Amino acid sequence: MVDMFTLVLLFLLMFYDPLYDGSSPIQLPAARVQTANEGAVGVRVTRESIEVDGKKVLSSGEGAPPPVAGSSGRAIPALVQALMPLVPKGADPVPAIVVECDKRVSWEVLGAVLESAAEAGFPRYRFVVAGE
Repeated sequence: MVDMFTLVLLFLLMFYDPLYDGSSPIQLPAARVQTANEGAVGVRVTRESIEVDGKKVLSSGEGAPPPVAGSSGRAIPALVQALMPLVPKGADPVPAIVVECDKRVSWEVLGAVLESAAEAGFPRYRFVVAGE
């Protein structure tokens, strides 16, 4: 109990400013909304499928994650083959792919998707949140 009161006292001593009169406005950071790049390659990962630019690359049964080759951390051959032709030639640096992922997908599947993208030639990625 004494430790808690000591911490509260130290906090108040460190951050209490008797000269602050409350008249100066607080500057909050500006909100920022971005849309996905129009020319970017989009990868959508759900529990039912993996899509590249709207085309299904892998499908699985209802409620199960898409099949991944081998153990976690390995690239998915079908996804690598789908992404390789989409790598822009001569671009330096290569643009990032845009990944939209269902929150119910396991980390192993997401890791395999990102590794597949890197193997195909997309070393960078961005995550996007899709609206309803």
